[in-house]
Amino acid sequence: MNRPWVRLVLLCAILVAAYLIGRETGFTEELTVEGIRARMRAAGPAGFLVFLGAFAAAQLLYVPGFVFVAIAGLAYGPLLGPPAAILGATLSVGVSFILVRTVGGQPLKNLESPRFQRLLNGLHERPLRSMILIRLFFWALPPVNYALAMSGVRFSDYMLAAVIGFTPPFVVLCVAAALGVQLL
Repeated sequence: MNRPWVRLVLLCAILVAAYLIGRETGFTEELTVEGIRARMRAAGPAGFLVFLGAFAAAQLLYVPGFVFVAIAGLAYGPLLGPPAAILGATLSVGVSFILVRTVGGQPLKNLESPRFQRLLNGLHERPLRSMILIRLFFWALPPVNYALAMSGVRFSDYMLAAVIGFTPPFVVLCVAAALGVQLL
């Protein structure tokens, strides 16, 4: 599969199929704060694995990561919520990177558009710094995950930048979610 458009069509088909399967099976309807919390509680200690799996699957279905970060704060509290959110987000963006890179390739890496190349210059000249800043502001948004995976960045840089960039905002959001519920 050397043609980028064939790989992109295949990637889109996989993502649409995943969304449709999730919708038809009712899985996407349960991707709410209460639905996920109920599944986590019903699963007992394995609830954390349910959380990780739901986080990774939801990212592939374009559910923003901040939803799961808030759920981690609500479900696990201000001390265990942040590590759970960071681990879940890191696993989630890693899964999406591997899937997108494997199926979609790196079509953004070789685009000839001068405007697009200017946007990518910072990413290629200082990948860690650029991706840390991206993660500080755009967290675990699926379109950002997909674009970075298709841009040609190294997986190790991508994952390190994710952990560093996720940590400050995820700690704040988890603690705020946990304390907000306790105040109610």
